[in-house]
Amino acid sequence: MYTSLALVHHANQYLITNGYDNREGLHALLGASGNGSGLAQVLNLHARYKLPFNLHISGTLLEAIAWHEPSFLKQVRTLLESGLVDLVGSCYGQNIMRFFGPEYNRKQLNEELRLYQVHLGIDPVKVKTFWPPERVWDTRRMAAVLRDDGLLNGGYRYVILDDRLLLSPDDPLLPRHEYDEKQPWSADLHRIWQIEGGRGLLVFPIGTRLRRSIPPGRQDDWMAVRSELEALLVQAADQGERNLLAVYADDMEKVSGIGEWGREGPQRFEAFLDWLSQNQWVRAVKLTEWAAQTKVAGTCKIETGTFEELANHFDAGEGYERWYLAPDWAPYRWYFQWAENRVRELVAQDADEALIALADKQLLVGNWETAWHTPPRGPHGDPERHGRASPWARALTSHSRQAAVTAEAAHWMRHKGTAPEIEIRDIDQDGEQELILKNQELFVVVTPGWGARVVAMFSVSGEQGAMVVGNPCDDWNWLEEMNRYMDVPRNHPGAFADVGFEHDRYTVECQRRDSEVVVARLRNVEEGSAARGLTKEFILEARRPWLAIRYSLPPGLRRLATEFGLSPDYLNLLRSGSQALQAIRRPGLRGFASDELGVWVRGGRGSDLRWQRPFQKFFGHGCMLRLASTRPEFEIHLGVSRGLAPARSSPVARRTPAEAAV
Repeated sequence: MYTSLALVHHANQYLITNGYDNREGLHALLGASGNGSGLAQVLNLHARYKLPFNLHISGTLLEAIAWHEPSFLKQVRTLLESGLVDLVGSCYGQNIMRFFGPEYNRKQLNEELRLYQVHLGIDPVKVKTFWPPERVWDTRRMAAVLRDDGLLNGGYRYVILDDRLLLSPDDPLLPRHEYDEKQPWSADLHRIWQIEGGRGLLVFPIGTRLRRSIPPGRQDDWMAVRSELEALLVQAADQGERNLLAVYADDMEKVSGIGEWGREGPQRFEAFLDWLSQNQWVRAVKLTEWAAQTKVAGTCKIETGTFEELANHFDAGEGYERWYLAPDWAPYRWYFQWAENRVRELVAQDADEALIALADKQLLVGNWETAWHTPPRGPHGDPERHGRASPWARALTSHSRQAAVTAEAAHWMRHKGTAPEIEIRDIDQDGEQELILKNQELFVVVTPGWGARVVAMFSVSGEQGAMVVGNPCDDWNWLEEMNRYMDVPRNHPGAFADVGFEHDRYTVECQRRDSEVVVARLRNVEEGSAARGLTKEFILEARRPWLAIRYSLPPGLRRLATEFGLSPDYLNLLRSGSQALQAIRRPGLRGFASDELGVWVRGGRGSDLRWQRPFQKFFGHGCMLRLASTRPEFEIHLGVSRGLAPARSSPVARRTPAEAAV
């Protein structure tokens, strides 16, 4: 006789990068620094002790890893091939599902499954267990889409929920609030149940005591773990029952020693795994494998709810409604709703499918951990910001408006004329006017208010469109303003980011247009800036796949360097990772390519420009270039090319760990 124990690790991060000044970057999260902490350390421990486990990796984290640290994916694949891991699915962008429609949720589910297939080599059909974002459950709003046979896995079979959700808030014998206070032991909270009205979904209940005690550190933790597992063993022996399961499930950062969880996590977890390996009366199991050999206890009605800390201590409410419907979140709900409505409006008018797929992707990430508010304490707590929407949540949902910009480019691709066009309008609803230039080849967005930078550029020729400048899905840290230059880390450079003057304000001094060319001259009007008076003249000719910019430096500014963040086919880079990228070098021209699409930079005739080392070689799903000049006037071209021959490009060299941390 033995007790079955399922260990479930939830690895959930956004599309993070490195170089933060307020938290760990991806490098530290994964444990590449070799200091004994990080997700890699936990994987190593399971491999060393040969103890099976269950793993969820958020889709956004997968894409960050595939770009910055692809070697980590090899470690996961090795464990999958060894049979030690059962993958758990979830929503790509970790949105709180009950507040969104079926189609949006369906896209979230499929995007996560697609990434499992691409990066981990897993047939989606094998992924049958679901992790609800923030473990918020609503049978009526979630069951149908989870069981949808149109999903890439044919629909989910199991869902992981906190044990307290098996209890009704109004249960006369043991209401939820009483369980939260006293936590009486019950064998029923260790059985697999069919959810009433759940269209066949079965639930794995998370053991609250195990969640709070693993990895055990204090003697009280060890006593709680042992007593929980021993009680199951006694119940099984007395009743001759093998249908009982203990489930530990929590954020993987907890056992990895990341952030406020405490550095001692890996050491404590190793001690626990060592204890497991020496006690044969406890067996670690994989969820779906265990469930296939187990009888369902019966049907259970599960009312809306989440884990106790979120519902009560953090004051989100059982259904998360106190956060999502909070007055301070109202502007951000509007941002997303406006962006989603604008995308759908342009889709209805006929738009390029590839660019709309990117716009949809931006909408999927725009609700990551929807409306999260800072709790007062705990690993995610901050007493100074308690009760307010977290700055990173505000930043992410604010930038969902960029999906509308992508949809505008998608619409232009299907409705472009023969003559180039120029306009000045607020394309992203940020209260600032943007400069938009477009022809048969390009759709370009420039922000006069933040350095006269190109913040988005799309190729709109060929069979499908693609973003080549801009990486809107990547992490914005706490930067909420649209189009503003991001200093720490430098994760959204755009193009023509003049070094030292990235935040300078420009005005549109003049513009002209005819059937063959559009021109706009922008002047630097930043008080106190050494670049005040500098002009940039943006020139886009008909049928030309490049944008030209003529610089005129003011007296006293003798040299200028400008940087370019290039992301050839950004959607492809997101889904495929750094393996899709190649460097382009030709006389006077440098750039990067993804599959058949290249984006490049070169000097105009007679400009006498010099290539320099940029602040960083890589950023989130893009690569950097820098050009410098000592001439008072010079010209630079930024363009795209399709169908580059392999001989004209070379793979992009990956960074060393030291470079990755810069």
